[in-house]
Amino acid sequence: MAETTERSLAKKIEVAANMGIVITAVLVAILFARNYMHRQADPQHVIATNTKFALKNVEWQANEKSLGFAVFTTCHFCTESAGFYRRLVEECKQQHVRTIAVLPQPFAESEAYLKGEGVTVDEIRQATLPDLEISGTPTLLLLDRSGLVKQVWLGKLQAEREGDVVAALAKKTM
Repeated sequence: MAETTERSLAKKIEVAANMGIVITAVLVAILFARNYMHRQADPQHVIATNTKFALKNVEWQANEKSLGFAVFTTCHFCTESAGFYRRLVEECKQQHVRTIAVLPQPFAESEAYLKGEGVTVDEIRQATLPDLEISGTPTLLLLDRSGLVKQVWLGKLQAEREGDVVAALAKKTM
């Protein structure tokens, strides 16, 4: 009888251990996929400054400066940055800087996402981010009136880097 109980207990432990391994493997796969699909931009592959931003049909000359927000609706770094983006949009209004959000999702989905986050930009565009040389989200781009990229900020910014963006907006010359 004791031998049967021991075998039963050993079998239960084996089943529990196997289930634990399967659950752990699934969680690791989910985390890997999430980070792979929505990772912060790779600093080695960044749109170059003083190059023309490839977003089509934009009248860059209408404003001295424009600030581009390249975001993705399911990017947790983008969502975590929404509070800063709300403040940044207000700063842009004060500095007469045009704001353009660029997302790969369809316009209606992008508009709903931005509205849900309280980020009200001047213009929303749908584009494939790699076609614009944007390898990750979020990415902020400061552009001049020729559509040339003057500065790029990658990923979720710490307070010091947020201050760098605000200071760049306030500069009279680029």
